Formats: sequence, C-alpha cells, structure tokens
Amino acid sequence: MNLLGIGFPSCQMFNVGKALFCNISPHYFIHRRVRVVFGSPSRCGDHPNSREHPKVDRNPRNEPTMAKFGMDLLLVKRFWTLMKIVFPSWRASTTLLAIGVLFVSALDQVATYFVGVLPKEFHVVLGKRQEPEFNDLILMAGAIVVGKAFTLALIKYMTQILFLKSRETTDFTIHRLYFKRHGFYRLNILGNTLDNPDQRMTQDVEKTCRLFACDLLAPLLLAPFIIMYYTYLTYISSGFLGPVTIYIFFIIATAVNKAVLTPTVALVTEQEKKEGDFRLRHVEVRSNTEAIAFYQSGLTENVLTNQKLGSLLKTQRTLATWRFGLSFATNCFDYFGGILSYIILAMAIFVQKNYADLHGSDLNGVISENAFYYLYLIYSFTRLISLSETIGDMAGVTHRVIELYEELQRLHQDRLETERPPSTVPSSVVVLASGDEEKKGNSLGCMSGTGESYEDEKLQKLEELHGRQAYGLGDLESDEEEAAYLLGAPRQTRRSLRATRHAPKTNRHGQTQETENEEWMDDGIAVTIDSATIAFPDERNSALVANLTLQIVQGKNILITGDSSSGKTSILRALAGLWNCVTGKVQRHWKLRPSCLLFIPQRPYFPGGGLTLRQQLVYPLKALPVEKDIARLEEILKHINMEYLLHRCNGFDSPVDFDWNETLSPGELQRLTIGRVLYHRPRIVFLDEVTSAIGIDMEHQLYTLLHDENISFVSVGHRHSLRQFHDLELALDGHGGWALRDVDQLSLGSTAHPPPRPPAPTM
Repeated sequence: MNLLGIGFPSCQMFNVGKALFCNISPHYFIHRRVRVVFGSPSRCGDHPNSREHPKVDRNPRNEPTMAKFGMDLLLVKRFWTLMKIVFPSWRASTTLLAIGVLFVSALDQVATYFVGVLPKEFHVVLGKRQEPEFNDLILMAGAIVVGKAFTLALIKYMTQILFLKSRETTDFTIHRLYFKRHGFYRLNILGNTLDNPDQRMTQDVEKTCRLFACDLLAPLLLAPFIIMYYTYLTYISSGFLGPVTIYIFFIIATAVNKAVLTPTVALVTEQEKKEGDFRLRHVEVRSNTEAIAFYQSGLTENVLTNQKLGSLLKTQRTLATWRFGLSFATNCFDYFGGILSYIILAMAIFVQKNYADLHGSDLNGVISENAFYYLYLIYSFTRLISLSETIGDMAGVTHRVIELYEELQRLHQDRLETERPPSTVPSSVVVLASGDEEKKGNSLGCMSGTGESYEDEKLQKLEELHGRQAYGLGDLESDEEEAAYLLGAPRQTRRSLRATRHAPKTNRHGQTQETENEEWMDDGIAVTIDSATIAFPDERNSALVANLTLQIVQGKNILITGDSSSGKTSILRALAGLWNCVTGKVQRHWKLRPSCLLFIPQRPYFPGGGLTLRQQLVYPLKALPVEKDIARLEEILKHINMEYLLHRCNGFDSPVDFDWNETLSPGELQRLTIGRVLYHRPRIVFLDEVTSAIGIDMEHQLYTLLHDENISFVSVGHRHSLRQFHDLELALDGHGGWALRDVDQLSLGSTAHPPPRPPAPTM
C-alpha cells in the first residue's frame, strides 16, 4: 500500500506491506493503478481455479432449457435468500465472525488514515531539519506499520474462517433438503429442471462463499462509510469542486461497467453448466469403460466428448470477449483516477488560489495530505468498479446455488401436500450400527419411541463419531426441530418445539383431538395398497399397474412376476415412497428403517471413498467399531461364502481403496447385498431380482437363510425356482392388469384383475 509522497519530486514512498522507504519519480503514480497503489486484503488462501474440477450430475438426461440470469431483482431476492442461509440468527457463528471482520476492517481503515497523513509530517520535519522530532516520527511510523500489518493479516485469517463456516452452513442446509424425503431421487431421476445438482452443492457453493466472505463482504459494507468520510475531507480541502468532480467520474464509470457486466452474469452461469456437462462425459466413459471397449466405440465417444468440449469453449470465448471489454473499461477508470487527483489539486492551486500563504515544506506537506484525501476517495470508488468482475462471478454462482435451494424447497412443499401420514415419514436421525440387540430393538423399533437413557447414550456416541456438529441429532423428530438444530438453535428451543408438536390439540369447542403422532396398532400389516394405479411420473395416463389392492403382512412372502417393463420395480418404488400413485393410495404402517422395512435395489450399490468392509455390510447405517459385532459379521460372510473378503480387505475396519462395484463380480455383489439383509434382520425385506446373477444352489441357500432368520420378503424375479420360497404370487400382464394367486394352490383362489377398458368411441 503506497500512500506517501505519491507523484511528488524528491519525496518518500512508504510501502506498508514491506515497510520500505524508497525514492520514486514524479510520474510514478500515473503508471500505477489506484487499486494497486493503495492495495487491499487479498482473497483468502491460494485457491486453484474452481472450474478445473467441477462436479457433475451422474444421471444424464435431456438438457433443460437454461433460464437467462442477470443483474436484476431476481438476483437481489436470491442474494437475500443466501444471506438468510449463511446468517440464520444474530447468535450464529457466521454472524459473529462477519461482525468481527467488519470491526477489524474498520480498524484497518483507521491505520490506513494514519499511514496516509504521515508524509505531511515527514515533509515538515525534514524541511525544517528537526532531528529530535524526526526520531519520534520514525518510532510512531514503525508502530503504525506493525498495526497495519497485523490488521491485514487478521482480516485475511478471519475471512478465511468465515468462508469455511459459511460453506459449512450453506452445505448443511442444502444437504438437509437434498437427502430428506428422497429429495435427491426426485431431483435427479424424476425432475428435469436443473443441471448438475452435485456441482452446485460442491463447486458453486464453495465459490459463492469464498467470493462473498473473502472478496466482497468488508469492501462493500465499509465502502459507504469510507466514501462519506473522505468526501467530507475532500470538501474541507477543495470545496465543492473536488467531491463533485470525483462523483461525476464514478457515475460515468458505473454506467459503463453496468452495461458490460450484465451479459457476463448469464455467461458465467452458462459456463458453469457446460463445465459440468463436459466432466460428465468423462465420468460416463470411466464408469462404462468395459462396455465401450466391447462395442469398439472409442471413436464415437471421442466425437461425443469433443462436442461437449466445443460447446464449452464457445461459451468461454464469448465470455472472454465480454471480459475484455469489462477489463478495458475498468483499467481505464483505474489509471485515470490517478490523473484526476492532480487535476483537482491544480484547480485548487491555480484557479481557486488556495495555499497562497504557504511556502516550502509547509506547502509540500499540505499538498501531500490533500493528495492522500483525493486519491483515497478516488480509490474507494475505483475499488468498487474493479470489484465488478468479482460481483459478476458471484452473481452467476449465486443464481445456481439458490436456484437449487428453491427447487428443493418446491419439491418438499409439493410432496408434503400429498405425502403419507406424518407417523410414517422416515426418521432423519443418523442411526448407528451396533451389536447390542436390546438397544437395536429399541432404537430401530418400527412402532415405538426410545427411552431417555438410551437417547443420552446414543447422543454420546453420535458426538464421539461426528464431533460437536452431531450433538443433538438424535433428538430430532420434526422438520422444525431438525431445521432449528442445523441453524444453530439451542437444545432448549428444540425441546420446546417438540413439546409443542406432541401437545394434545383442541378444537374450537375445547375438545382434545388426536395428535399427528398417534401410533398404529402393530397387527403385522406393514403396507396397505388401496386401489392404487401406478404409472411413470411423466406418463401418468399410461398405467403400468391399475387398481392394485393388496396388503403386505409379516409372515406372508410375495413373489412379483411379469415380463420386462411390466411394472414390477415400479410397485417397489411406490411402496418405498419414491413414486406417487396416480389414483388410490399406498399406506405404510411401519417406519422405513432397516430393522422394519428394507429395500434392496436391482442394481447393487456399494459407496466408494475408502470405506471399510464393516461399513459396507451395515449400510445404510453408519458403522461403529463395535468388537462384539465381529463374530456376527464373520458368520454372515460364512453364510454367503465370502470369507475371503476378510483377507482381501485386511479385516473389517481397514479402509478399502478399490472400487467395490468394479472389483467384485455381479454375483459377489448380490451375495454381499444379502449379507446386509442378514445383518439388519428386517421384519420384511423387498428384493428386486437380487439373485439374478447367482446360481440356483446359492439362491436356495440364501432364501433358506432368510426363512431361518424369520425375515419375511417380497421378491421380484423371473425364475420359477423362486416360487418354492413364497406364499403368494402377484403376476403382472404388462398392460395394467394383475393377478394375485396362492403359490401352493395355483388352481384355487385366483383373482384376476384385467386392466380397465377404454370407453367406446361415440359416433
């Protein structure tokens, strides 16, 4: 930050950043930007190009039409939404950090003022040859330099911490909506409105929070106060002429930058989308390497990948063109600001005849002091102008982040209007895998709640596993409690929300009504399907299964059969709450927990990222290294004939680096999936062709194990060998019709339901 004696012969330049004194020429300032001369805290940390490794959507689909965004009221609304997410309350850590950043930045401006007026003192002392006063001034200048250096370092550190906390808060809030009530499924599979939600939650959230916390917060909020103060000082020294000239200069610069900046916002948004699409092509190739090699389609994949790259580069070239214009305008105003300060000084001296009674070192000191006022006021304006490109970048990613947040809010709002009874909504509590059967029976119960003593112990385990962030997760029962927790509300507030939620309700006549948490009587009926018509979400007029009526009861095993695309998996999707029925209803009387209702998809899923063998077996729970679980896990591996995994994975608790889905064969993956079922021992498990890659003998062994463990099952399959393990067969004809038959007496008790006939055409 070079503030002293700028542009004056035989004067000293005082560099705050390095505490150096050196001689400069009269034309020094003209060849330097104002923002460089005065400097500013750099952005926090050395950050790589955030576009280099974008996250992408792993669910390819037709590209939605992208909305055009700009610097408009929609941006203001979305920025305000972002602020409510980042700063949920006055007591939140992000709010306190932001206040601290502003306070330290204000102290930094005070230090800047004292640095700016030091040249006047040096000119006067040196001009009058006052050696004792010079020695005192040197000591004072050293103290100011240390103070200035400390405030700059503290600003950089605090903005870095604020960035990390802001990202944590924003991602926690979005993750809550994304992973709740199958929001991730509805957004990625059923929706067709947003591109690359995972890129928005990772790269875009990171960039938004970093630009806001490190580059924009303090400069934008303190700018009005700095401008007002230095406007007053400029007016005192030069009258109306100085402030009016600088303000006209700023208005012209702002208008030019606004005209060039608006198209850049839309281009930044489009660039982020196409970065994700380009990365998606490479992820698809990596995930399907063997299939592409079998098809001998490397040339085709090359063409398709280059098409995505070409589309990205076209957008980036357009953005580079607009940024050239923006940079040219910004640089012009930056450099011209230095000349403008001399013009104001010249008018004060030559036109207004100010300072006629001052000579020598006194005149030099006054000119140096006034020059600092003018230059810093111009710098304050040009700094705002130079931030225009940063503002444009943040506007683009803010649109993407808040658009995702708004879409998730809309998905949950739509679902809550048509969702099942609240008592059947899946718990959002993070459940831990434990070997204690008594505690497991309580914590994972299908109908009843947990005791206070166990809740305290579970909270302790949660905190040990996840740190302070997990404290209180086990207490959450309602959306309001979960939101209060994630937004930092104290535990007492959350308990008051629970008390309100569980309090008996009264009608207008004062009569007590049933609360929403009244529990179902456990009569063994898990799911009731009442005249449900199931269809693809985007083809609701073409029924896969029409008017299905069925009860799924513990102890009665059901086999769902039919040709491909007849609706077998679609029934499981409706049972799991992934799809809504076109007509009728699906009512789950038990909670969707691994100990009650467990769904095993047709395509095995084993998450990567260095997870242990124990974690893969207890998924979807979060594993804890419980020693008494070892014997049970070893027994499960023996049952599924996969004991060799213990040696291959170096035990149950060593992180595994290989890709489970690529390393294990399809049959091994299906057997390991059955191992999960044996670990959780659900009351009813839904199996979607989970033995299609397994031999008949192993299939018989696995279903026998399920029967011996008293696990009821609803299976989807094509093999005739599956019938021997089931009591009922639900046969689908592929045209909406269905038939429910007793497997043991196929000729008796059959009830066929043909699809409804279309109305006869009228003449």
